Formats: sequence, C-alpha cells, structure tokens
Amino acid sequence: MAERGGGVGRASAQAIRRWREAGERRHEEARSPALSLRLRLPASPAGPPLQRRRPSDVTRPIATGRGLQAMDPLAYLPAHLLDEILGRLDLRDAVRTSALSRAWRRRWESVPGLALSFPDGTPPSVIGGVLFLYTAPRISRFACQVDEESASHLDRWLIALSGRTVQSISIRISAPAYLEFFDPERFPLHSSIFSCAHLVSLHLEVCGIPLVPVGFAGFPVLEELYLSRVEFQDPDDMDIEATLQTIIRRSPLLRVLSFDGLRSCPLDNGIQLPNLHSLTICSGYYDMWRFAELPCLQIAKILMLDYYQHGQDLAEFLAGLSQVRELTFLVPAYIVQIGTLPTFYNLKSLDLARCFTAIDRILLMFSLLRSSPNLEKLKMEMQGLEMVVDWEFLNAQWTDGMCANLQIVEIISDPIRRWLPISFMKLILSKASILRTLSVDVCLSSQDDPRNELLTCRRASAQAQVLFKVQLERFWKL
Repeated sequence: MAERGGGVGRASAQAIRRWREAGERRHEEARSPALSLRLRLPASPAGPPLQRRRPSDVTRPIATGRGLQAMDPLAYLPAHLLDEILGRLDLRDAVRTSALSRAWRRRWESVPGLALSFPDGTPPSVIGGVLFLYTAPRISRFACQVDEESASHLDRWLIALSGRTVQSISIRISAPAYLEFFDPERFPLHSSIFSCAHLVSLHLEVCGIPLVPVGFAGFPVLEELYLSRVEFQDPDDMDIEATLQTIIRRSPLLRVLSFDGLRSCPLDNGIQLPNLHSLTICSGYYDMWRFAELPCLQIAKILMLDYYQHGQDLAEFLAGLSQVRELTFLVPAYIVQIGTLPTFYNLKSLDLARCFTAIDRILLMFSLLRSSPNLEKLKMEMQGLEMVVDWEFLNAQWTDGMCANLQIVEIISDPIRRWLPISFMKLILSKASILRTLSVDVCLSSQDDPRNELLTCRRASAQAQVLFKVQLERFWKL
C-alpha cells in the first residue's frame, strides 16, 4: 500500500490522534455542567494548602482476578461480543475506545465490518491514516466527500479498498456549483473500483468513471447503484454506452437504480433487470432510455426535463415501466409523439408535475389516467403558466371506467402564481364515484373566491370531501 512508509504512518497516526482528541473535546463540552465539575479542596486553615501527591508517592494495590475484572469488565467478554459492540459504533466512537484501557488501545483496527464513514471536511490525511491502520479484511461501508484539491487521493484509497471485502462505497466530489458541465478528466476514478466484487451498494457523484477493464467479472451481489453527475471516460468516444450497459448487465441482483444528471450514455438496447424494485431517472431526454419489462418494479421516479428526438415515442419508454405501483412523472417540456401507452394494472399512486401547461401534456395526462384502471391516489403539481381549457374540452377526454378506483386527489398549486386547474377538479368531483378527498394547498381568500365553486359543484361520490389548506390541517390532526 502506498501509505505504509514510516514517515507517512507516523503523520497519519498523529492526524488521527488530533481528530480523535477534537471529538473528545467536543464530547466533554456537550456534557452536563453538573457532570463536568471538578472537586477543588479548600486550603487548610491550620497550615499551607494541601499538596497533590505524585503517583509514585502512592502505593497502588495490584488488581488480580475479580479485582481486575471489576476494573475492566468488558475485557472478559468473548471476542465476538466485543467485535459486535465495536461494529455498532460509528467510526469516531470506535477510535475513541482506544482510551478505555490498554486492552482496547488498538482493538478497533482489527474489528471486521467496521463502517469507515467520514463526515464532510475530514482531512485526507485522516482518511488515509485510518485506511493504513485498519487491517480487518472486511469493511461494511466506505463513505467520503472530498473537494477538488483532495480528489487526487482517491486513487490510493480505491487501490487500498480493492484488496478488501467492501460492501458499500459512497464517493462524492464537492465541485463548485458553477461546474454544471465539467470535464471528467478533472475528477477521474481509478479502475480498481471494478475490482470491488463484493459491493452491495455503489454511490458515485461528480466524478469520471473509467472504461471497464478487460476481464471485468461484474458486481455479482450489487443491489444499489446511484450515479449522479458522472461522466464515462473514453479517449476515442466509442465505448461510452458500453461501459454503463456492461456494469448493469453484470449486476444481476440490482434492486435500486438511480441516474441523475447523466448527459450521455443512453440505455437503448432493452436492458433486462428482472429484480429491479426502484428506478429513478433525472435526465434531459427520455428517449435516451429504454428498458425491457421490469417485472418487480414497485417505485419509479421519472423527471424528464426535455425531449430530443431519436425516433422513440414516449409509449416505448413507458412500456418497460408497466408493472410499477408508484409512479412520479415530470412531464417533458416537448412531446413529439405519445403513442399507445401500456396498461398499468398495478399502478396505485400517480404523481404528475407540469401537466397543465400545454395541450399535449393535458392529453398525455388523460392517456395515463385511462391506462391506470386501478389507480387509487393522484397527486398533481402545477408548474409554469397555465393552459386554460374549459370543462367541455376536458369532459370530451373522459371515458367510461376512468378513475373507477380513485379515492384521494391532492392538488399542489403553482408556487409563484398559485393557480389551480379548477375545471379539471370539478370534472374529477363529478366523475370519480368512490372519491373520498380532494385536497388543495391554498386557503379560500373570500366568499367571492372562484374556488368556492368546488364546495357546491355536483359530486359523484356521496363521501367526497373538498379540503382547503386550513381544513386539511384540521383533518390530519383528528
């Protein structure tokens, strides 16, 4: 390991000691004043003040047997219980156990499965020192956030981790906010990350991911993959797509997949993910992504900011999500072609945003409602300028059987203009036969407020309630 030199080791040990002592000082300052009082002996009225005795002046009894056990009862616990105790502590507290006794001084360094999670702002010398001192073969979690200047240390840390059994890695480079589009060469990761074959969770943010090395066997037990603002490196710009697809294809147990801010590397070959439970995509374009049917999908969060035509309509993209139970969908700004949507038989909860700002988005919303026969909860968030449509147009989009199981509707007004789709809300009240509540996040301003019409309009459900903000707060307090 690159950091095992004598000078580096001593410097790392000193850095860790300062880090531990700083934590102990903060711990002492946080204690109750009553516990931190120190007994001060008053001066004797008959003579000079009492002098403190040196340790050598005191004859100390030698503790043996039960006496020694009473002084350090934890030392007599079985080794596996001691490891269990240390394994439940966070890293700083585990290091601080070195001060308990001589037997505990270096115990944390060999406890298997310790979580090496470093808070933001931890000096690189401390992170490197802990990796140098911690010799256990298994690490449950390694997590750090470093700035631009400290990112150069990541290579050594990843090389050190690749020789261990690491279950979780979380790396975030805190680049300046103005680097919305950054050069991945500035923050490249070492290819040794692909040698961590025991990973269960991998979270990478603001960094460059190298090409998959020859002989990469995959991540056979990886269950969670989070990629945020990463770039896939390739000098020839030829195998960028293959890198991500290889990682996913060779991770057969993936249950959680999250992409945020990926500007390249589309998945358009019908990726098979039979165990996927949760999918999050926050991207500029929905036609970059195409999945085969995801049979175990429970939760999907799709935030598409725009559309870029590659010949794929929206229905093709949504086809792979047809088994989802909870769907959050930010309607794209531009929809070239909707197509025939699949039927979402399992969908129980639908959260839509930006769906009343253009005719094509309104039509998409109705298509989703028609394709969700078992929908029970609908949440709609208003964003942008309202596209005003009358009740007759909306009523023409309604078909028999729509919203037959809808029970809860929640409307969030535009945060700036505070407008609501009044005509659509009236339509829901007049059509949803088992609706229980329709709630909005605004208050009635006066008796002339047009939203008062919601209180008197016809309702298909005898139990339907319209709850405005104040009423809603009272309702949840009951």
